[in-house]
Amino acid sequence: MPMDLAQAAWMVRDLGQPVSSVDLEDDSVIAGGWNGLLKKWNGDGDLMWSVQCSDRIEAILRIEDRVIVTSGLHIHCIKSGEIEWTNPLEGSADMLAYHGNEIIATSSVYDIEHCDFMESAVWKFSLEGIMISVERMDERPWFIDASDKLVLGLGRPRCGLLVDGVHKELGIESPVTCGTASVDGIFLGHADGTISSLSGEIMDKTESSVDSIVPIDGGLIAALECGKLVSRSFKNGENWSVAGLQIATHTIGFDNLHWCSRWDSLSGLVEIRDNLGKLIVSAKMSRPRVSDSSGNRISIGFDDGQVIVWERELFQRRLNSKSIGQSAINSTLAAKLRSLRK
Repeated sequence: MPMDLAQAAWMVRDLGQPVSSVDLEDDSVIAGGWNGLLKKWNGDGDLMWSVQCSDRIEAILRIEDRVIVTSGLHIHCIKSGEIEWTNPLEGSADMLAYHGNEIIATSSVYDIEHCDFMESAVWKFSLEGIMISVERMDERPWFIDASDKLVLGLGRPRCGLLVDGVHKELGIESPVTCGTASVDGIFLGHADGTISSLSGEIMDKTESSVDSIVPIDGGLIAALECGKLVSRSFKNGENWSVAGLQIATHTIGFDNLHWCSRWDSLSGLVEIRDNLGKLIVSAKMSRPRVSDSSGNRISIGFDDGQVIVWERELFQRRLNSKSIGQSAINSTLAAKLRSLRK
C-alpha cells in the first residue's frame, strides 16, 4: 500500500548530518550523527540538549541520568547535556553494555592491508570514568548482551562466545555476525547463514550470512546479507520469508509490526509487515540508516539527517484513513502540526 509515511509521523527532527545511531524511549529520543553531533528531544519533540562529540556515534547507552556513547576512537559520558568524562580506546569504539555496575565497551583495529580486524579489546569503566580493566584479543566481538551474564559473540579466529570472560565453543565453526536477546533466550547469527542458540543448538540454516536478528513472540526475524527476511517460530519453523533489496535496518514496533528499511544505492524504501508477513505499507524515503522501537513508538534515522518518530495511535489513524496521501488539505494540516511540534 503506497503511503506518505512522513505525513503519518508523530514528529520529524533534523540532526543536521547523516544519522548513525538512534535510541528511543516513549518519553524521549536520542540521535547521534556521522560527524559526532548528539541530540536529545523529549516526547513532544522539544530539544533538551545538543553535544558535539569527537566523531561518528556508533552506540548509545542510557544509565539513569547518564548517556554513554562510543564516538570514533573514544567513549564519552554525557550528563545534563554536558560531557562529564571522555576516555580514548584503541581503534574504533564499537559496542556498549552495562554489567555489574560497570560500563563495558568494545573496540577494534582494522587492518586495511589484510581487509580484516587484527585486534580487539573489551574495556571496563566505572560510572565516574575510571578504567577498571582492559582485555585484548585477536577476535572482534560482533554481539554483546549483559541482561544476565556478560556475553560476547566472536569473529575469527576463535569464533564462539566469551561468557563472563571465559571462552565457550558453540560447535559451529562459522563466526558470529550478530545476535539478539529476548525472553526466549539469546540467539546468534553466523557468517554461513546459521542461526544458533546460546547452547549451540542450530535453530535454522539460511542461504546467506545473517546481518541482524530481531526477536518476536516465540521466534525471531533474521535479515540476511542477500536482502532476504526470514521469520521463524521456535515451535512451527518458518513463518514467512521475503526477498528484496539490501536491508539497512529493521525492528519490531507497536502492534507486532515489522519495520524493514532497505537501500538500492539510489533511494531508500521502508516496508511495514504484519505478523503474517503481509505488506501493509511500502514507502520510498531517504536512505535509512538505523532504527529503534520502544512501547508505542518507533524511530528511524536517515542519511539526510532526518530523525522520524511514529506513534501508535496517530499511525493507525493515518493508516485507516482512506484519504491518506491523496488529500492536499490533510497534507497541509499535517505539515502545520509537525511545524508546531518543532
